[in-house]
Amino acid sequence: MGFRHILAEPNVHLNTPFESPDMATEATPGDDLEQQSSRERRSTRRDSRRSRRAVLATGAGAIAVASAGCLGGGETTTEGDDGGDGTADGDGTSDGDGTGDGDGRDGDATTTGGETTTARDFPDEVVIGSIHPLSGSTAYTGTRTHQAIKLAAMVANENGGIESMDGAEVTVIESDHKNDPSLGAESARELVDEGAHVLTGTYSSAITSATATAAEGQGVPFVIDVSTAASILQERQFDYVYRTQPNSLEMARNTITHTVAAADQAGFDLETVGLFYIDQTYGQSLRDGLRTAADEAGLEIVDEESIGFGGTADTQVTALRDADPDVVIPTLFPQQFMEVVGSMQDQDYWPPIFSGAASAGFTPDNFEQIGDTINGSLSTGFRLDPTSERGQTLSGRFAQEFDTAPMESNQAMAYATAEVMIAAFEEAASTDPEVLNETLQSITVEDHVMAMPPITFGPDGENENAIAVTNQIQDHETELVYPEEFAVAEVDTDKLVTR
Repeated sequence: MGFRHILAEPNVHLNTPFESPDMATEATPGDDLEQQSSRERRSTRRDSRRSRRAVLATGAGAIAVASAGCLGGGETTTEGDDGGDGTADGDGTSDGDGTGDGDGRDGDATTTGGETTTARDFPDEVVIGSIHPLSGSTAYTGTRTHQAIKLAAMVANENGGIESMDGAEVTVIESDHKNDPSLGAESARELVDEGAHVLTGTYSSAITSATATAAEGQGVPFVIDVSTAASILQERQFDYVYRTQPNSLEMARNTITHTVAAADQAGFDLETVGLFYIDQTYGQSLRDGLRTAADEAGLEIVDEESIGFGGTADTQVTALRDADPDVVIPTLFPQQFMEVVGSMQDQDYWPPIFSGAASAGFTPDNFEQIGDTINGSLSTGFRLDPTSERGQTLSGRFAQEFDTAPMESNQAMAYATAEVMIAAFEEAASTDPEVLNETLQSITVEDHVMAMPPITFGPDGENENAIAVTNQIQDHETELVYPEEFAVAEVDTDKLVTR
């Protein structure tokens, strides 16, 4: 079966061991704050910051944002704690850091007719630091994901920039982490030193974990765009780190829930599960999530198989066939996906239900290579909202602007993440990291491009409304079938169950 070795574009996370850097710094005795380095000023801010959980525990009201207000139409609405209009720092009071860097500082006061007004001195730009793999094995996806951040900035600037800051331009600066966790942490430090007010990335769970530690040490918000492992935010406490996408446990739960619902529709009694995962951080995190989700649903996992980079799948497929689960759930990169499917077809084996969990490889090119066998299969993950006219228009513009394929799921999530960061600048009316961080703690972005409810962050930094949607392969096309609010097609129950 020669098609097994026809590869999709590289889409590989490298699980490189790393040590989390110690980012603590001390101010030099006797230095004036104005003469301190930017790193020393960040250390001073860290000493006085409040934890995210402490701020949220005060009952701060959510800031509801229709993000099209700064990204191409719509309105921005706010709801303040004190019954006011909820605008942030709009009166030029001294809520900033007072360092004289053009934002959050005292304005120039003028008196007219006995009344004093204060004018704010806003920066010319707000800066997003984008950390992705721009070279190496994941350069194709990493570059496209970075380009999605750039497109969001372009759209915002075309619509007047950050209006609350007198039209400040949204600028994106980038760093290539090259799939090296130490470079991810280094990139965070360098981009902040170059002027980044907020960071995003990284398309690798291992690298995101290292970058999160560095960003936390810098005292600068880091909004994760694409990284799956739940452990990033669930096993450590951060005050400056957020994630827009569903984590591995949430995606696993959505996979199991939607697969069981589809089986019920087809009148099929689903009881047993087989897992096949890539043996590195991404695959292991989904495996762990699927174990939990299967147990919660009363399902039995009868076999677990894994594959490494460059590995073969014949032996594992034989074991999976012998275990005979009702559903096989792959979590694989494109190369391994095609290796596994090829081995299954070589052995004339296909499970009753085939349902991917955040699994790459469900692409039209691969469908053509696999043939009709793939029809009826399910695939769960986040994706661009197919019912959103704006999202489809942006996807087309993305392809034209960067001479590449239209947006896929990773690029759409990166764009939505940029929407959140830009909305935070708009609401904060400041580039001060503490003000931005407090804004991110309570912001709600309602109008974004993903098939997902409004984005809002909980005490742990996770998007409280994050969901993964489920698609079914119908005539070699991916049609969204769950949840109902985003569905564009019904489950084809005749094709879902193969035997």
